[in-house]
Amino acid sequence: MPFHSLTRCMTPAGTFLLAFSLMVMGTGLVPAQSFKGNSIDLQFEIINATTDQPGSIDRLILQQATIRLEPIFDIRPTGSLFDVPNVPMDDRGKYFLTAWCQEVPYYWSLRGRNFKEKPVKLHVFDTVSGLADVAIVAMDLLVRKTQSLLELEYLIQVENLARPQVTVVGEPYVSLTLPAGARNATLIAGNGPEPVELEISSLPGGRANLAVPMTTGRNPMRLKTTVEWSEGMIIPVGANVPIGGWSLVATPANLDIQAFDLVPTDITGEHGHLRFKGPSVAADESFSFHMATISGTGQEEELFTQTTAQEDEATEEPTNRAEDDDDGFPFVTLTPILVIIIVLAVRRRRQS
Repeated sequence: MPFHSLTRCMTPAGTFLLAFSLMVMGTGLVPAQSFKGNSIDLQFEIINATTDQPGSIDRLILQQATIRLEPIFDIRPTGSLFDVPNVPMDDRGKYFLTAWCQEVPYYWSLRGRNFKEKPVKLHVFDTVSGLADVAIVAMDLLVRKTQSLLELEYLIQVENLARPQVTVVGEPYVSLTLPAGARNATLIAGNGPEPVELEISSLPGGRANLAVPMTTGRNPMRLKTTVEWSEGMIIPVGANVPIGGWSLVATPANLDIQAFDLVPTDITGEHGHLRFKGPSVAADESFSFHMATISGTGQEEELFTQTTAQEDEATEEPTNRAEDDDDGFPFVTLTPILVIIIVLAVRRRRQS
């Protein structure tokens, strides 16, 4: 039936319903297809990367990233080679695998097409204790003075260089030196889709234990704490492992920060903060700087955000559009045109 014949048969209520339906399709309120795709059989092979021998895991979780993380399966497999039948899979979908081995989670981010490889190989590691091959290779210390408190945030990269590759777990933990009187410490860590947040209620000897597994390579984490402000207070920087390059960023700009070997890189306060570069610190040693205020309130910059840039990228709601090769039908562009045509057709029918 031609379009003009269709409009002659429509009532005003029908016109409204059609127009509304087109607008809903244009705004994406009605999904055009399922994110989960077709069902396929998956096969996994677990490899112990420490020994280069067949391995095993305690648990395997698959999640798909759509508007949120949707669970696909949560199984407890046996053996080094196993199948998982009838798994819904979209070639362009984004998926997160979490494999638990000896109480340590290992993460992979894969596209649906990657699961067509048989078997999908997952590498896990033996666990050891001891910090001989562990160091803090980078750290940014952000401090902000409020009326009565000093807020501190440590953005840390802990590197595990042990060979053969192993995961470092248990005591002794990497331990970070905090200012005297620090409280309300919170540790956020993990390379997975959902970072782990730990409350650190005990700070023995003024140190915070980073009680998370240190997998091979770099392990990003963030520690936040507060301490009562006092003029001339001393802030120590140290750990029970070596600290490589680190930087200090402080706000507001009327803070006076003094220490030998603390190199200023931006002390104009033009942007509301002061920036310094600190020296490397050996394991079980400490570097300290003094903090006070000078006259004036000073311009302040918001250094503390809800999430870091890295976390924003990791937790951003993923979609399939970024890597979709099909442009799709432009409903948003055509919807207003179709609505106008229908309304004009109804008016002509009333006038005739």
